[in-house]
Amino acid sequence: MNQKYSNVLALELAIYQVHDQDYNPLDKIVDFWKKYDINTIQNTISTVLEQAPTHKKRDNIVQLCHKQIFAVDLMRLLIAYFHVHTDHIDINELDISGAETTQSRLDQLGITKQIQEFFSRLVD
Repeated sequence: MNQKYSNVLALELAIYQVHDQDYNPLDKIVDFWKKYDINTIQNTISTVLEQAPTHKKRDNIVQLCHKQIFAVDLMRLLIAYFHVHTDHIDINELDISGAETTQSRLDQLGITKQIQEFFSRLVD
């Protein structure tokens, strides 16, 4: 398989994996922090941004800015999750149900569940 498409497939499978019977998000969080440290994450995000075609062309500054803002937001999120777990902060009371993105995310999960069920039936 073409490397370009295998990367896309890996990202797609990560989305559909949440519907597996034995999926545990806590395991994914622990696995992530066992595999990566903060400096590695920061360096990897920087490398990805530097190698982005728009970074080299400099012709689409809006797209580049969006990628950089997203990368910083993602970095902040990962650091926050790291501190939640290492400092044993209870996030049970955290409610993001009012966020505009929550409903679209729930809709997306519903769609990926239907697709995953379809392919599961094909395999069976």
